[in-house]
Amino acid sequence: MSSAGNSGRDDENRLTRFLKRKWLAIVLILLLVIVAVQNLVGGDRATIFVLWTQVQVPTWLLVVLVFLIGGVVGWVLARNRAARRARR
Repeated sequence: MSSAGNSGRDDENRLTRFLKRKWLAIVLILLLVIVAVQNLVGGDRATIFVLWTQVQVPTWLLVVLVFLIGGVVGWVLARNRAARRARR
């Protein structure tokens, strides 16, 4: 009977630990969704200058792309930092 009671507490502790570690990421993702949806509803388009050409994309897509590029860059930098620490 005590093992059933501990299981609930373990799940609660895992959730609490997860939220304490990831709260900033959760908030940023929520902000991303809010900004993307607001720009989706507006229907605006953004012009991006790439080398010698111009590309027009919906603003919501630009917001999501910048977020994804930032995530990939952060992941690569964290991976490189971890690799450097492992070599020491």
